[in-house]
Amino acid sequence: MLETPHTSQWELSLDIFGYTFRPCRGPQETIYEYHMDGRPRFEWEFFRQLHIIEGDRRIENYCGDCPINIMGEVEGCKCQVENLDIFFRALNELTPDSLWAKFPRDGTPVASHQTAALLADLLGLKQRLKDLTWPVAIPKQEGQPYFDEVEDYNEKGEPIVKQGALNFYAWNGEGPPGLMFLNEGYTIYLSRHGLMVKPTGQDPIPYVFRRLWREDMGVFGEDGRGEQIGFDVLVGRYPTWGASNDSGTELCFESMPASEVFADILDMFEVFVSVAEEFEVGMLVKAPQQ
Repeated sequence: MLETPHTSQWELSLDIFGYTFRPCRGPQETIYEYHMDGRPRFEWEFFRQLHIIEGDRRIENYCGDCPINIMGEVEGCKCQVENLDIFFRALNELTPDSLWAKFPRDGTPVASHQTAALLADLLGLKQRLKDLTWPVAIPKQEGQPYFDEVEDYNEKGEPIVKQGALNFYAWNGEGPPGLMFLNEGYTIYLSRHGLMVKPTGQDPIPYVFRRLWREDMGVFGEDGRGEQIGFDVLVGRYPTWGASNDSGTELCFESMPASEVFADILDMFEVFVSVAEEFEVGMLVKAPQQ
């Protein structure tokens, strides 16, 4: 899923304080010093600061071999996940009865005894979302979509580049159309029903577009009935999207299986809840601070 101006990062983490045998327990419970206001500063905070500022690797001795270090890095028991707000809105609409639609989003941990039910529900949720769709906008070049490039190795151990995930923008699940792109002349939004284009300082053009595209002579849009319009130059600009302004590029409104739209999020949740269930710890989701 590609970023938009409103893309947000959420924190997904294990509730490690329920895991008695974590290597970091000692420094997390040992006071290093006190702040001026009397609050204790624990050794773990000190190690983390040394790692960030000075590159001190002491903290790696605790995280390196920890069995709940999912990400394989310092404090790999948590990670940043984009677009969880869109994911939860999609669940509220598509599968409101799912346990994940009711998952706390304020940093309140889900208890360890609930993780087995969450894991079972997630496996069923993945299957259900295959039959349900979610609106997206897909950038293309000469009719072909863009894909991520993934580095891999062939049978001889030689580095190769393989085709990765499809590039697309997802509808944000809100009533007001979601902002996607803007320049001095135009703003492009993605709604439940299609793409919308608003000239700067004017009312939105009264069309919901299924497709926007560029030709040598300008930029054009096509609505669901096949009607086409051309856009005027405003403040020296046509509507723009993505990294390329070349002729032959387009932005297409489509519906994709929700299991594909949210594949990365579903996979990340499966990894975290599986580890949480195995080690009998809780897990939590924390929304971005406003």
